[in-house]
Amino acid sequence: MLKFVLRLFLFFLFVIHIQLTMAEEKETDNSSLILPLITNYPLTEDFLLKLEKIEKECKNLLPETKNDLITYDSIIHSSIENYATYISSKPKFVNILKENNITPKDFAAGTLALKEISTLLTFVPEQEYSTEKNTIFLNNIEFVKKHFYKATILLESCEKLILSN
Repeated sequence: MLKFVLRLFLFFLFVIHIQLTMAEEKETDNSSLILPLITNYPLTEDFLLKLEKIEKECKNLLPETKNDLITYDSIIHSSIENYATYISSKPKFVNILKENNITPKDFAAGTLALKEISTLLTFVPEQEYSTEKNTIFLNNIEFVKKHFYKATILLESCEKLILSN
């Protein structure tokens, strides 16, 4: 009888531990709505102007790649490093970036931040991220709200050129 009670007690301790762990993971999942990328990379008017110039050059190159296949791989967009590496493998695009005095890493960080914040503003209720204290993130939110349409249009042509094979 004592062994049974002891085993039952250990089982309940295990269940309580699992419940606490799951509760902590749930809290962590809520905070993961806001990626470190968009909380630490400041978006500026200067970046948007450079993006506008890059987009115009991308549009000029798009007819050359009209028949190329476009592939989207979520791993490429999963981090700044992956995206910058992928961009670096596209010589035409890297030349455009160099002409506009921007590195593949800065381009990757800026465009991913624009995309993430645009997605956040579009699909996530404001109360989910309104408690954030990071001023860079809050400034980025306001920046994207102000330039939402322009940012989305600019990103489209560049994406087509980058993702074409």
